[in-house]
Amino acid sequence: MATNQALLALAIVGLSERGVTRLRSFLQEIADDRCSVVELADAQAVIADVDRDDFDWAMFRAENPNSPTIVLSRQRPEMNDVIWVPKPIMEVALLEAISWAATQLRKGARGRRSSSGSRHGADMVINPAQLGQATGRRDEDATFNVQEFDDSGSLLSGLQQAVERAQKSSRVVTLSVADEGELAVLPRDGLVALSINEARLLDWARDDQIGDRLTIRGLTSEQERELLGRMDQYREIVSIDSLRWKLAVWTARGRLPRGADPEARYYLRCWPNFTRLMVLPHAVRIAALGVREPISMVFVADALEIAPADVFSFYYSAMALGLAGIAQREDDYLLANRIANKGSSSVMQGAVRHIGRNAG
Repeated sequence: MATNQALLALAIVGLSERGVTRLRSFLQEIADDRCSVVELADAQAVIADVDRDDFDWAMFRAENPNSPTIVLSRQRPEMNDVIWVPKPIMEVALLEAISWAATQLRKGARGRRSSSGSRHGADMVINPAQLGQATGRRDEDATFNVQEFDDSGSLLSGLQQAVERAQKSSRVVTLSVADEGELAVLPRDGLVALSINEARLLDWARDDQIGDRLTIRGLTSEQERELLGRMDQYREIVSIDSLRWKLAVWTARGRLPRGADPEARYYLRCWPNFTRLMVLPHAVRIAALGVREPISMVFVADALEIAPADVFSFYYSAMALGLAGIAQREDDYLLANRIANKGSSSVMQGAVRHIGRNAG
């Protein structure tokens, strides 16, 4: 075992390689003067994530019965002689847990610790409001209203189906609403031709039940040539992505699709090309925050001090383009989201540079 008296030698177990790398970097950032990450054989204390199915806690504990152990888990574990830090990890809770492990070591606690039951790292934090801010979650008493809708019968849903069909067949597919007008998807050019004006398109997008009146039709070679020969009869031709984004904005209107969890973490794969998309309130600021790591919509709204409805519309629109989605990996829930340390001015400068590259 390590004998360095200045730093607590910590081993990390139960995490994937990616999770270990993230937690190691986090510890270097917040506790570089308190601990160092070492191999298990050289450790004085252990950080163990017990949520992974492939980690056998019982076997690990049997093999390492005397190591002061910090347990990471989403739920309070039924374990003795450990300290619990709930996930996502908050800086203040992890620091308290590291102090606890160091104290146990100084007391010569190996083999003499009492079975006082599992402890909750966050219990030592004095200011609960600070915890609520750190995790991106509001206090239980705070009102947070979410309007939901069913988007399965929307025009956007119909367009997505038409685009998928057109791209698979590499043939033109039309999407029509009774006898009111149609949209023609041109997959080889990445475009959509519209026979209707903006006002009619907006009305269609706002009708959550328009799906009952939609007809999707794949064209034969002869029908496709005929349609392409009369393109001048269409009112407008736009890119598929710009139409998807616009319809998503108009469909969501600050709401979330039924079943969506605003406190789950969502990834933003890359910046939307804002130079070619309908303008959304705070879109650049949301993207600047969300592109760094998977993050919850509630946290974004709190961190930027903006209306949650604007965040909902942004992420719904980004998902319509395939740029965003719910984080599935357990490692994405390891650390609590935090505001970037650099000032907002530098964040905005970076955003402006990004938009400039898009414009070029």
